[in-house]
Amino acid sequence: MEDPLVQQQAAEGAILRAKAAFVAYPLDVLKTQVQSGHPRYNRLTRLPCLVKDYKLKIFRGYPGVGANSFLMGALMFGGYRFFDNFWALYQVPDYWRPAVAGGSIGALCGLAATPLEQVKTIMALQETWLKERKITKRIYGSVLQGAWKAPLSLKFYAATPLVIRTALFDSQLFFYNSRLREWLHSGACPENLQFLVSTLGFMLAGLVGATVNYPFDRVKGHMMGRAFQASIGEKPKESTYGAFASVVRRHGWAGLFHGLPTRSVLHAVVWCVVGAGRELCERGGLRERAKEKSAALGRSRTLSA
Repeated sequence: MEDPLVQQQAAEGAILRAKAAFVAYPLDVLKTQVQSGHPRYNRLTRLPCLVKDYKLKIFRGYPGVGANSFLMGALMFGGYRFFDNFWALYQVPDYWRPAVAGGSIGALCGLAATPLEQVKTIMALQETWLKERKITKRIYGSVLQGAWKAPLSLKFYAATPLVIRTALFDSQLFFYNSRLREWLHSGACPENLQFLVSTLGFMLAGLVGATVNYPFDRVKGHMMGRAFQASIGEKPKESTYGAFASVVRRHGWAGLFHGLPTRSVLHAVVWCVVGAGRELCERGGLRERAKEKSAALGRSRTLSA
């Protein structure tokens, strides 16, 4: 991780993911409600209703989510650069290496994000449980409290679908984006349109990836929504396969895509913000200077060897 390019990508990814998570957080709360089967907040058009009901409480869980997004952004983008270099040593073809590197770091990100993602889900749902008198007091006062106090069986209850989802998503995101940047650098796109095309292309890559892996996100949401009750014995525990079967049995195969519009808009906002930020960093010369330092470091290591 001494490579300046890895460090620059990690810092860039951390800041942009945290900002994007804040902008899109109300949509994230709504997505959690939709996937958990709430009768009132059950589709994208209920977002104004959710914001009106929750008011500023809608951001109660953001500090933990922001911290998680910051860490995951650093791990995702810095780790991608690390794995890209790693798989290059094993002569993985340039064309497919972004997909392999993305899948590698995606699996690690999914596992690392599971505890905070689980606690965030509980915090998003507990406000509704309080209103419906299903609980008498908040389960966790903050994401950090939940991450510290929650048992491991609860924090990693839905780890499997999250790891698969994130590995699939990151693999596609980096593969599609690398193909787009290859096309942009070929000179086929007018220079005055490159910022717009690159930003929208990154957003589209995120949307496609989010659509392909959505059944795993749906199952992850289903499992995380019932994880607390399962951990205290109010509901039976489910495996990933059991959760898939439960969703299909109750809602049909189309049920695996229930809530997709909400998640699509969420990812459009997130990856549009991240894509625009990455382009601004590149145009500001930050990435180019990091590449020069990285190349100089590589040359010095070669000479010392």
